[in-house]
Amino acid sequence: MKNIAIFAGGTALLVAVVALTGLVAPPVWTEAIGAVLLVSELSLAGVFALSVQPSTLAYITKFLVALGAGAILGNIIIHLFPESYEAVADKKLEAMTVSLLMSAGFLVCLVLDKWLKFRCHHGGDCHHSIELCSDCTCDGGVAGSESCKQHAHDEHAHQHGHEHGHGHIDPTGHMVWTAHFQDNFNDGVLIGTSFMIGPAVGIATTICILAHEVPVEFGGFGVMVKAGIKPYTAIALNLASAMFALGGTVLVLALGAVIKELPMYLTPIGTGFALYLACRLVPMMEDEASMRKSLLTAAVFLLGFGAMVASKYLELWLGA
Repeated sequence: MKNIAIFAGGTALLVAVVALTGLVAPPVWTEAIGAVLLVSELSLAGVFALSVQPSTLAYITKFLVALGAGAILGNIIIHLFPESYEAVADKKLEAMTVSLLMSAGFLVCLVLDKWLKFRCHHGGDCHHSIELCSDCTCDGGVAGSESCKQHAHDEHAHQHGHEHGHGHIDPTGHMVWTAHFQDNFNDGVLIGTSFMIGPAVGIATTICILAHEVPVEFGGFGVMVKAGIKPYTAIALNLASAMFALGGTVLVLALGAVIKELPMYLTPIGTGFALYLACRLVPMMEDEASMRKSLLTAAVFLLGFGAMVASKYLELWLGA
C-alpha cells in the first residue's frame, strides 16, 4: 500500500501544479506544463518495485538492465544521431562541431567513470588490496592461482558490501541519472516549443515522448539499482531528472528563442553520454546458465531497441 500512496501523492502534487498554473498563466503555459508533468509521472513508476521481495527485484533487475541497454542503444541509433546532425542539414552547425560535441560527451563520461572508480578503490578507507585467503581450496589450494585470486576478490567484495552497507555504486549508476537530467531537459524544451506552435503539435510531441520514455525510465531504474543505488534513491533521482524537463519547458516559454537553440548543442553532448553508457551496459547483461534465460534476456534487449524504432515511426506518423 505504501508504494500506491507514494504514487498517488506524487500524482496529486503534479495535478495541483497544473491547476495552479491554469489560474495564473496563459493557456499555452497550462497546456505545456500539463504535458511535461504527464511525462514526468513516468519517473514514479519505480515505486511499484518497492513492494517486491529483494530476491525477486534482483532477478527482475537483470532484465531491466537488458531493457535499458536496448533502449539506450536504440535511442542513439534511431533518435540521437539523426537529431544531432539536423543542425548540420539546417546549416546552423558544422558536421565537425557536432562530432566534437559528441566526443566531448563521451570523454566526460570516460573521465567521470575512471575518477569514480579510482575514488572508490584508492581513496581513504575504501582502499583495499586483494589478499589470498588461507582456507582457499580452488585449484587444489595453489597459492597465487587465478581462480584463487578471484575467490579472494569475491570474498572481499562480499565483506566490503557489509562493511559499507552495500554503499559501493558502480559509475554507470551516476552516468545514467546524469544522462537522464540532460535528456529530460531537452524533452521539456521540445514540449514547450511544440505547444508554442499549437496544441495539436504539442499533443503529438507529448505522445511521442511518452512512447520514447517508457522503456528508458524502466530500464534506467533497473540500471541504477543494478549499479548499487537504493530503489528509493533511484526513484528520487528519476523524479529530480523529471523536474529538469519542467525547467526546460518553463525556460522556453519564458525566454523563447534564446533557449530553443540550446538543444542543438546539448543533443550531441547527450549522444556522447548515451554512447558511453551503451558501451558499459551491454557487457553488464549477465550470461545466463540456461539457453532459455539467455534468449529471454536477448528478447528483452530487442524489446527496448524495438520500442525506440516504434516511437520513431509514431513520431513520423503524427508528424511531430
